[in-house]
Amino acid sequence: MSEAQSGETRAVRWCLESLVDGGKSLQRVPIVNVPFRIGRVVGLDLTLPFQSVSKRHAEIYCEGEELMLRDLDSTNGTFVNRKRVKGTPLHEGDILHFAEFEFRLGRQSSEGGIGDEATLERGTLALGRLELPQHFVSGTRQLAELLERGLTAPLFQPIVTLPGGAVEAYEVLGRGTHPELPSSPKELFRIAETLDRAAELSRLFRRRAVEVLTASGANLPFLFLNTHPSELGKPELLESLRALRRIGPDLDLVIEIHEGALAETQVIAELKRDLDGLSMRLALDDFGIGERILQLAEVPPHYLKFDISMVKDIVKAPPSKRRLLAMLMAAAREVSAVPIAEGIENETEASVCTSAGFTLAQGYLFGRPLPLADLKKNDGRG
Repeated sequence: MSEAQSGETRAVRWCLESLVDGGKSLQRVPIVNVPFRIGRVVGLDLTLPFQSVSKRHAEIYCEGEELMLRDLDSTNGTFVNRKRVKGTPLHEGDILHFAEFEFRLGRQSSEGGIGDEATLERGTLALGRLELPQHFVSGTRQLAELLERGLTAPLFQPIVTLPGGAVEAYEVLGRGTHPELPSSPKELFRIAETLDRAAELSRLFRRRAVEVLTASGANLPFLFLNTHPSELGKPELLESLRALRRIGPDLDLVIEIHEGALAETQVIAELKRDLDGLSMRLALDDFGIGERILQLAEVPPHYLKFDISMVKDIVKAPPSKRRLLAMLMAAAREVSAVPIAEGIENETEASVCTSAGFTLAQGYLFGRPLPLADLKKNDGRG
């Protein structure tokens, strides 16, 4: 291998990730130089001292600008994404098996996905207590592609006035468009969290929404944009919000955070000041399911989105639940936050929420999430 290739490999900082502590955390083996040899005998770059692993099982090397894997005629095989291989290119997120031992190929990204504090020093490493089977979440390679290529699309769900049902705003919900991944944001975040890239996915969802809207020239009321808990307190969040303001300087934007974030009142106070400077507002999502009501007075948001569990089947709810809802509504009024009822599915629920004092609501009764192109075809009713 040339000196240039060796330097390039160190710059990329590839590593092999292995699940430890019953799958609760990752151990990372740096691929500092190539070829990087794996096998059973001591003296290789990675030693797996188990009889199922051949003495010299496989090696990772460079071919031009590509990272490659080669099986060294092992007895029990080398696998990439659960297919046995003799030689193949490698990509970030690939799942590698040497015999039955599982690793994932990772690298240090610009988002800081692999922390220095979790990376092992260069040298021969013997892993002697791996738990089997490991079972990394599938789709990590495709998720990396989704992030790099921006393969997401926004959907818009109306937030309407009570009573009356006039559209007041839209919540933007991201969906994936990678052909080999589910579109559901819940599933995408599940994969992204195993790669330490959930914050990056969240930022992509927001950016794509604003890009699509500004490119269309559509004149929509203000938008509610979501955040992921891992973003809070990180400078990348503010940088991404400033970028949104540059892309859409005239858009009315509301940034949603989860109720649990109220535990970090100083962080939320700083975020609210930053939002004020960007002419954005703050919404607290899933309100009513946590224990942070008292923190509302310290950092009052502009909007309180009541969790669906608070209004679901409220007509049939016992008096105690209705009293709890009334108490939470009083808390919202006390801090001058506008309450929003989520998950409204029928007229009876809408009527009860109107009687309880809600002036805004969201749910399938008023409209399902739709692509921007379909909004004009929908009259606001699901």
